[in-house]
Amino acid sequence: MKPYNNITVKTILVPLLVFLLFASCKDEKDPEPVSETIMDLKVMKQKKSSSGQTITEPASAIIHVWKAENREFDVAASPDIHFGYVYDKISQSYVTMNYGAIGSKMRERIEPGKYFVFVLLPKSSDNTSLAYSYSYFEIKKGETLNLVRTFSHNVSPGAYESW
Repeated sequence: MKPYNNITVKTILVPLLVFLLFASCKDEKDPEPVSETIMDLKVMKQKKSSSGQTITEPASAIIHVWKAENREFDVAASPDIHFGYVYDKISQSYVTMNYGAIGSKMRERIEPGKYFVFVLLPKSSDNTSLAYSYSYFEIKKGETLNLVRTFSHNVSPGAYESW
């Protein structure tokens, strides 16, 4: 067997190494600033003070949010909506929530698009027990959308109150 000729190995390896070096280099540009899309939701409830003055304070609630692109939700056909399942008339199926929280605030990074939000006040001894509200909303890329749902002091137990 004849040993490899050094000149032949160099003529093959050098161009290969140069190619690999330049192929792995990228054009380093300043990265674009990342713009976050944020939904910031607060739930509030009005109360009447002993002096008759109406005050607004944070209210604990169950909050569910669904992506709503190409969807048409039916709350009346959704007996388990408080568990995070809503009926979609278009697909004729139940859809699981994409985001959820329990409390008076919900702040989420979400993708731009159309959404559906459902807010339910928990069972309690006051007159707002199990009151609920829902709405569609849209959010654009890089936007911080502030949503506030304030339940009135005289909403009936288990009643729907428009957003």
